[in-house]
Amino acid sequence: MAAAVLLVCGSGCREKDGSGYIFKYDIAANPVTLDPQTANDSSAYEIIANLFEGLLKVDSAGDIQPAVAESYEVSEDGLVYSFKLREDIYWYDGRGFEAPCTAHDFVFAFQRLFKPATKSKTAGGFFCIKNAQAINGGTITDLSELGVEAVSDYELVITLEYPNPSFPVLLTTAPAMPCNEEFYRSTDGKYGLYGDAVASNGAFYVYKWNYDPWSSDNNNIIMRANAKNDENDTIYPYGLNFFIEEADSYQNFLDEQSHVYITSGAEAVRLLNMGYEYSESSNRVWGVLFNVKSDAFKSTALRQALAYSIDRDGAGTDTIGYEAARSIVPSSVKLGEEDYRELAGRDSYLALSGLLADNAFDKALGEVNKSDLTGMTLYVPDDDAIVEYISAVAQQWQARLNFYCNIKRLPASEYEKVLKNGDFDFIVADISGSFNSPYAYLSSFLSTGSGNYSGYRNPVFDMLMESAESAATAEESAELYFQAEETVTGDGVFIPLLGQSEYAFFGEDCQGIVYNPFSKTVVFREAKKF
Repeated sequence: MAAAVLLVCGSGCREKDGSGYIFKYDIAANPVTLDPQTANDSSAYEIIANLFEGLLKVDSAGDIQPAVAESYEVSEDGLVYSFKLREDIYWYDGRGFEAPCTAHDFVFAFQRLFKPATKSKTAGGFFCIKNAQAINGGTITDLSELGVEAVSDYELVITLEYPNPSFPVLLTTAPAMPCNEEFYRSTDGKYGLYGDAVASNGAFYVYKWNYDPWSSDNNNIIMRANAKNDENDTIYPYGLNFFIEEADSYQNFLDEQSHVYITSGAEAVRLLNMGYEYSESSNRVWGVLFNVKSDAFKSTALRQALAYSIDRDGAGTDTIGYEAARSIVPSSVKLGEEDYRELAGRDSYLALSGLLADNAFDKALGEVNKSDLTGMTLYVPDDDAIVEYISAVAQQWQARLNFYCNIKRLPASEYEKVLKNGDFDFIVADISGSFNSPYAYLSSFLSTGSGNYSGYRNPVFDMLMESAESAATAEESAELYFQAEETVTGDGVFIPLLGQSEYAFFGEDCQGIVYNPFSKTVVFREAKKF
């Protein structure tokens, strides 16, 4: 009977301090892998954020804090990071494997990240580490030449090829998580592919991983507290249940079958009116993105004319969660430990000017055929606030330039297809970042950027981005990023119009849940329910 009582309690009862509860959360898809060095999908990152602990972490305020690293120092030239690691962090898989987490685990993880055979799609983000790119490209074959060294079991030194003010932020992301070589070898090439083939050095381990692609029932990842790490640093939940491909995550949240729900727009307004606790972040910028290869918008002057014609305040929106935007990179973004927009000191956009708009439009008429300006369609996502705002902008274009266009509202699936295939002359698109850095926002305009749907190619912009990454100080980096941002807006490739807030809503009586709006991960280590 006592055993039965313990089993029932372990399934969800809680203590007076809010601990001992099982938290539930819906994820969009089954992770391809839980190997941090090869994972490349949002669902995997959700699990990895609760399964692993890196050298550094992001707290609820968005600041960088020590994690496995007890402390660290950076050399004056910004090239050498020296970490002193905690000695009370352990690997645990719930099936008999147990080992201390040491500096050697980080060395092995980074060597795997850059090893050509790993074929990591995220390795490029860490090429600032000494010899990383050469190893990844096969020029250097000796992995020991990588700039990641275990001085002792609990001392780690990372040497960079060039300074990178965003490096501490990168160390909080999935590819920088450690990997225990002994456990990795024991999985016989299946590391991260199923529940038994992954160990935890973080707050929770994978207890079960159930997924049947032909069924919608019982698809979940069940996680339980890492008992070894709980001994030294309290893990408040008893466990986590991640439900895969749930049909109605919104209703699940309302029914308390899920304890966190991430949303924006009209749905967010409904939940705000219901009184749920929440966190808010303005981490997305909507604007007009031009296809620079189209017959009409290959003209820089035409793009500039439209940008100069917009009165953002006149178009206005009073919808909760939206505000006028005057830059590609939102104000919430940091550069290292400092606010990027404060370092830059100004916004980057083409401000309203009737004279400049007229001059640019006159020039454009000499560059494009008038027939190319008729019957144009501006594609817009299925969002009432955005459609209303863009309709007001289109009216301004008509009034100022006698420029007419059709506005076509697309459902999400069709919209994504049009955007990614480049099947548009111009489209209202959003710019967001996968981590907290101006680079994450601006990289979609790089000539080789994977999210470059506009066809924009500018070697000056590419050079500025490269220089910003390797600048010696945050101030120098911010100035270079701003020049890169100004290059894009000055060329009229993207007109920033609306900043949109994203909301993480938390279930009744839930506290301590941390949502990272950049990595889109929810961390439950300190989650409590009263």
